[in-house]
Amino acid sequence: MPYHIVHRGHNRTNCFKFEAVKGMFFSMLCNKLDECGIKLHAFVLMSNHYHLLVTPQSGKEVPHFMQCLGRHFAGYYNSLNERTGTVWDGKYFASLVENDYYVLACYRYIELNPVRAGIVRTPDQYHWSSYHSNAGGLNSQIIVPHPSYEALGDNKFTRLRAYRELFNADIDKAELQAIRQSLNKNLPCQSLIANSKQVQPEAMSISV
Repeated sequence: MPYHIVHRGHNRTNCFKFEAVKGMFFSMLCNKLDECGIKLHAFVLMSNHYHLLVTPQSGKEVPHFMQCLGRHFAGYYNSLNERTGTVWDGKYFASLVENDYYVLACYRYIELNPVRAGIVRTPDQYHWSSYHSNAGGLNSQIIVPHPSYEALGDNKFTRLRAYRELFNADIDKAELQAIRQSLNKNLPCQSLIANSKQVQPEAMSISV
């Protein structure tokens, strides 16, 4: 089953501030996905954090994958900036996504992140996102469609159209909050979204 993962820079440092740094991280991500046997369905790189929707061969690959990716990038970042010390803000957040509806909800949540942050008006305007593959059909060597995505249509063109239509409406506020809480608490996404109408506002570590 897939996991929705978020990792932030230490003290919300803008570790991905520059395009070249984003490009280097993306290259490292591609390599570590292949090395660790992880399938990537959706991603977004922001200035101080990133989101991934991934499916491991088993749950055991996720910690190893995140450790390898984090250490590799930290070494590069510290060398680039002539510094030492931590780059990442503690442990990453990870939420198991338990069925097709919630998988697609996480696709949207991830790719709409730059829109919610006020960086762009529409997801296609942001470069560092899987939206261009999942909604635009851009060929990608690392994006692997999840079965819930493939179920959107009988062929590539109907899937792309159906996927774009998912973005015609905003994510429900209760659903948005439930996804954030599932990440903060490292809990399965389904259980909280299913009860999203009962979710109460609270201070959250994940805010976008």
